[in-house]
Amino acid sequence: MNLFRHGMFFLAALFLGNSSVAYSSASTPELQLQPLKSTLRFATWQGIEPDKWATLWLIKRYLSPDAYFLLTPPGGTLPQDAVAFGVPEASLRRANHESMFRRLKQVMNLDSQALDDLDQIIHDVEVNIWDAPAHPHSTWFEGMYRQLQARYERDQVPVDCYLDFFDRAAVLASQSDATPADYSTRLSLKAECSGLQRPQPEYVAQLDHVEILRQISLGKKVVFVDTREDEEFNEVHLPGAQILRLRDVNAETVKYYLDADLVVPYCIKDFRGFEVAKSMKQLGVKHVATLSPNGLKGWLKAELPVVKPGSSTEQQAAQALMQCAMEPFVCLKENQK
Repeated sequence: MNLFRHGMFFLAALFLGNSSVAYSSASTPELQLQPLKSTLRFATWQGIEPDKWATLWLIKRYLSPDAYFLLTPPGGTLPQDAVAFGVPEASLRRANHESMFRRLKQVMNLDSQALDDLDQIIHDVEVNIWDAPAHPHSTWFEGMYRQLQARYERDQVPVDCYLDFFDRAAVLASQSDATPADYSTRLSLKAECSGLQRPQPEYVAQLDHVEILRQISLGKKVVFVDTREDEEFNEVHLPGAQILRLRDVNAETVKYYLDADLVVPYCIKDFRGFEVAKSMKQLGVKHVATLSPNGLKGWLKAELPVVKPGSSTEQQAAQALMQCAMEPFVCLKENQK
């Protein structure tokens, strides 16, 4: 297969795919503190993103020490007698480029340097994709958070382990003289967090940029799946990417992807990307993988082609990506200069 045929196959797959599944974002209800204070039952979908678990920790430690949490599979119905958070219809959810953690901290009017620092770290990890981290500890925090999840196949970390993790992270975040070694020692939880499992193979494969580009160069049907909200997608996305959020993954919506050679769900750091990839695989999509390293942020750091208003159109980005696919090491080397 020559370069022209490679390019036409991939571009056709991109533009056919881009016209398919898309969903609109729900409006954000106003966040009120009283309903949160008047209950002990909180419900959300299972998930691995740090914003969700930091919010759960904030509820437990600062809002209601006796609170308990009901976790249901993604997309499942939540109990009516519990306050929902972190789901589309909830007032407490990430919105307008603000994390759930920040929105709850603000409505609670909490005055704490430790919480302010932890807030900034969560923002850096989950929301900030354009600028360098504003907090010097953000990269160390994320590394240890991922290390903890790696022991539990990413999505099986006990609630108590997360609570312990954020107890320690909140202390470290405000220590200006903390070092990477401090984070490694204090947040490893190797002794304190009981029930640690042996490392297991990733349920969902992680593929690096070179392998993704290789698959494209072979003329494979590679479909990028953007798992974020519409406003995030419109700011920047991978060429030809579909919009499919976790709440919309079901037997009907995954039918389009069953014949793909490779499906790559992604988000900013691939916390949501992993959840969508896992759900798609459970529904019969065999060839699913996430982007390594670190989802969209890693792709942007490598300066690989994206669609961005005022910068590149779908067609321009797709053509640039095809060129990178044919000469990946040249493309990546040029981008690193």
